[in-house]
Amino acid sequence: MSAIREKIEARLDELEALMKARNYAEAEELLPSITKFTSVLTEEQSDFLGASRLAIAENLDWTA
Repeated sequence: MSAIREKIEARLDELEALMKARNYAEAEELLPSITKFTSVLTEEQSDFLGASRLAIAENLDWTA
């Protein structure tokens, strides 16, 4: 796995943990460090990012 993909995976894992903990403030701060890689995200990763943004914006329960 390339270094960039490893960074993306690590940040997505961190985002998932923050979402599960309902720590939306920190999750929102983390988003820009992931979205800058939008062009290389898989469809699944993009979907996860979109769902995270929606949950943060709408303050929805996260049950991933």
